[in-house]
Amino acid sequence: MTVTTQRFTIDDYLTYEDGTDTRYELVNGELIAMAQPKGRHGTIAEFLNDTFRAEIKRLGRDWTAKQMAVDIQSPRGGRWDTARIPDVMVLSLDQWRSLRDQEAVIRLNDPPPFLVVEVVSDSTTITDYRTKRAEYNVLNIPEY
Repeated sequence: MTVTTQRFTIDDYLTYEDGTDTRYELVNGELIAMAQPKGRHGTIAEFLNDTFRAEIKRLGRDWTAKQMAVDIQSPRGGRWDTARIPDVMVLSLDQWRSLRDQEAVIRLNDPPPFLVVEVVSDSTTITDYRTKRAEYNVLNIPEY
């Protein structure tokens, strides 16, 4: 669902506040309200996040897993005014620390996360399997 016809830049998006708890992705400069996930969706994302964290700890890696906490600036149609919020992401601790005191967005010139997970719902199948997959591929994210 598109909520505005006004075009936003990535910087506009990062400072946008509408006074609600609604989360948005930025797609071609338009704010797209993210649907409230169903319980199963949240359960799967939480399970994966917890599993990744446990495995990271077991392996002793300097990585972390984050659930819907970091945006990724993404290319779309040759434009750079798109930002996605993956359900789960694995990134280095150094990268996470660098995001703690600013907007939590991985910019185009930043190293990509190691892993991005989108929990597919009936309403997001095409976007998750086609659109986001292509965007994440262009960003050289090793695993999606």
